[in-house]
Amino acid sequence: MATVDAFGPAPAEKKNSADEVESDTEDFEDLIRDNELESASDWTADDETRPVCLYCEITFDNADAVWEHCVVDHDFDFNKLRRGLGLDFFGKLKLINYVRAQVQAGIQPELNRPELFLDDSQYLKPTMQDDALLFGIQDDDSEEAEEDPDVIYEKEQLAEVARENAERVKVLQSQLKELQLQFDEYKDIVRTVLNRDFDSDSGSDGSVSSRSSSPERRARPAVNGKGKKTANNDDHYFESYAYNDIHEIMLKDSIRTDSYRDFIYDNKDIFKDKIVLDVGCGTGILSMFAAKAGARKVYAVDNSDIIEKAIANVHENGLDRIIQCYRGKIEEIRLPVAKVDIIVSEWMGYALLYEAMLDSVLVARDKYLAPGGLMVPSEVRLLVAGLRDTEYINDKVNFWNDIYGFKMSAMKPRIYDDVLIENFKPSSIIHAEPYTFRVLPLHDVTISDLEFTSPIRVPIPNQPNAFDGIVDGLVIYFDNYFTRSHDEVIPEDARAETFRPGNGSLGFTTGPWGPKYTHWRSGALLFNKPLQVPAGVEELTGAITYQKRKANPRELIIGLELTAGEKKVAQSYFMR
Repeated sequence: MATVDAFGPAPAEKKNSADEVESDTEDFEDLIRDNELESASDWTADDETRPVCLYCEITFDNADAVWEHCVVDHDFDFNKLRRGLGLDFFGKLKLINYVRAQVQAGIQPELNRPELFLDDSQYLKPTMQDDALLFGIQDDDSEEAEEDPDVIYEKEQLAEVARENAERVKVLQSQLKELQLQFDEYKDIVRTVLNRDFDSDSGSDGSVSSRSSSPERRARPAVNGKGKKTANNDDHYFESYAYNDIHEIMLKDSIRTDSYRDFIYDNKDIFKDKIVLDVGCGTGILSMFAAKAGARKVYAVDNSDIIEKAIANVHENGLDRIIQCYRGKIEEIRLPVAKVDIIVSEWMGYALLYEAMLDSVLVARDKYLAPGGLMVPSEVRLLVAGLRDTEYINDKVNFWNDIYGFKMSAMKPRIYDDVLIENFKPSSIIHAEPYTFRVLPLHDVTISDLEFTSPIRVPIPNQPNAFDGIVDGLVIYFDNYFTRSHDEVIPEDARAETFRPGNGSLGFTTGPWGPKYTHWRSGALLFNKPLQVPAGVEELTGAITYQKRKANPRELIIGLELTAGEKKVAQSYFMR
């Protein structure tokens, strides 16, 4: 790995005199006459030629990407070095060829001794055939003339005004977009009330799909003239994260944000000098945690307009030399590095897999994570427990029995078709031991594993005075685990709310037994009719199915089959 003194190499005598430039020119022409070098007029890059790193075999789209990679991965700053030495066209030519020649010979380039290459005409000859980096310097054969300080100051002031105006325009555009979305939602609501449009997800049993009861993490829907969602579901999803409200909710969730911060700060030895990728960076908070923990470089990626705020946040906190923000889908963008050491992401949705962001995180893992690299978090578990909460049923279901003296039973069916996102106390759960029905080890799980059918068991208490024998539904939630290495094993009976093994690993739960509620809450699957458990039945058995909706893969259909003795429950629930 190349290293340069903190203050750079001692400046060589700059080759600015006419005699020195003429000498290099003559040497260059001699090489051409001796057929050791193509004519300069023939130096045109083939369309298929891609610049190759000086120190390794990674190729890039352009020279700028090569130089950034060299700074990050090889501690070689070409632009700083050429400015410090005052290199002209021939000097830069010699520097590139010298470094390539030394690396190919297995020798560490002595960059603090520029005379080794500046005074040797052999480095005018390309070390590597068709070296695309050499093509890129032909039009950059002189340093920029120094500008008058007053002119520089005036340009900086104009640039600042332009930035402020651009930011003001973005704010106004964002406000206009928000008003348009609100108006579209209003039209959608009016249309739905006046003419219910039961979509293709209506089941043969008459069940009807409906939107999630928790709008703050749901993508704001756009509608076309017919009142149906437009085809591009991703646009709706990313737009929903462009606004402050959802980020404020997530950042104020102290269980969530504190857990990420504590893991990163308590394990600075893991993050020190590492390259980190933050998938779905939002405001940039996790990227800034990683930078403060000592990461050498952090790549923050988001396809929402929030990335503009992330860039501003990074600059405001003086971390722009470490954190580089990218706008786009992780599936489509190309990072300037081949591999990263750590991937950090807060991808979890309601009932864990709503919004299907984990798919993108797994693409990033397969594409960029180095062998032995770390996923943060490292493992997530889905759990299920029985629900018995008379107060909640009265508030959510029986409420419609008497509205100012009027019955509104028609409002009830849709309650049983949604996954209801709510907070529940431990007293609402019929047994203190939940059942883990799906484990997702994030270093190994695949996208195909995210649609599944898993068996479940729901224990029934055997104390008659602690349970009246009625089950209102099931509650599903997830536990998150952060481990120091990809091969650390989490015990099967671990409880995330108490998981602190003492080595820096930790966990948190979104379920009823956590120290505080989280913004994810729990997902309630209410039965169409309360289930009276037959005497002698010690547990409910069955299966839960997670399936992406074909119309919009970011939405979920959760299927439930349950048996209690001779009684059976079979329902489907929607998250839209």
